[in-house]
Amino acid sequence: MKKSFASLAVVGLAAASVVTLAPTASASGCTSTWLRSPGTTTTGAMVATKANSPCHDLNVSWSYNPSGSGSGYFGLYRKSSTSGWIGGSRGYVQMDNGYHDINNSYFALVTDLTPGTQFTVISRNPGDEVTIVH
Repeated sequence: MKKSFASLAVVGLAAASVVTLAPTASASGCTSTWLRSPGTTTTGAMVATKANSPCHDLNVSWSYNPSGSGSGYFGLYRKSSTSGWIGGSRGYVQMDNGYHDINNSYFALVTDLTPGTQFTVISRNPGDEVTIVH
């Protein structure tokens, strides 16, 4: 019986070690927003508002170009609905269709965005879709 408990304790300790070594997911407490791009213009763009969350950037967690295998995506933001759009410093970021690692800075379209700031995503192809974690 004591051997069983000792074995169980070793297994439990090993499992706890694996859990502590696993990478931390930055999406905890963040908000996800799905957007469809009107193409290379902001006319008709879907507008979202940056959440008050631990995520400070606009990270693409998923993208889809219905007419191809990928596309270029461009994040824009503005302080109010009456002010002009400001483009993220990275310009168009090329991505394949599919899910993306939000811990990889390559997929951040805009960095250090203040909560309450409006944002949108445009792309090289009308109808492209993205999910933004913010």
